[in-house]
Amino acid sequence: MRLFVIVPVVLRARLSMGRVRYVLGTLTLLIAVVASSQEASKPRLPLVDPFTQDAVLRPIFDGMRSRGLEPLNIHRTIGHAPELYKAFAGLATALRFSGVTPRVDRELMILRTTQLKEGEYEFAHHRRIGLTCGLTEAQIDSLPTWRRTSVFNERQRAILGYAEKMVQAADVDDATFAAMQRLFSPQEIVELTMTSGFYVGIAQFSRALRIEMDKSPTTYANC
Repeated sequence: MRLFVIVPVVLRARLSMGRVRYVLGTLTLLIAVVASSQEASKPRLPLVDPFTQDAVLRPIFDGMRSRGLEPLNIHRTIGHAPELYKAFAGLATALRFSGVTPRVDRELMILRTTQLKEGEYEFAHHRRIGLTCGLTEAQIDSLPTWRRTSVFNERQRAILGYAEKMVQAADVDDATFAAMQRLFSPQEIVELTMTSGFYVGIAQFSRALRIEMDKSPTTYANC
């Protein structure tokens, strides 16, 4: 009789130990996955000091602070190459603030381009910027399914179609370009094409170097 009591107790103990080992093994695996994920998302380069004394960067960063802004993480990453950063900043500013294309159209081009190129850093910033330039939450949320929605006008739909062709490996087809020519001037087409091409590169840059999203709110580049 005693044997019949002991056997179930031993079996329960072994089963309990098996469960413990299973739980511990699962926890160890989860910890390893989380640690690996955190390591993979860490920026690959340190950020340049926002108060750097570099002769090229200092006046640019000081100029931002004079307008109540702080250099963003992408500025402080490209800042490792000061002359390139100066050229980058000049072109980015021209693409946003110069030219004849309405700013809302340029922001729409940037948003769809960076979304398609998985440029999460740029998309997050330009979502904020786009809302200040006239885009709506409904429009931005509808970008992945824009062909099936009615929230975009004819010009905007042409921009979205062009953006999709700009990021692919193949050439832009004649029908897509014809839609642009019908609705936009040659200068506007150049500005929108340059904008998309620029942000294709910047999206890849931020992904390659794993630039972290800025933690502090900013109004940088708002309309």
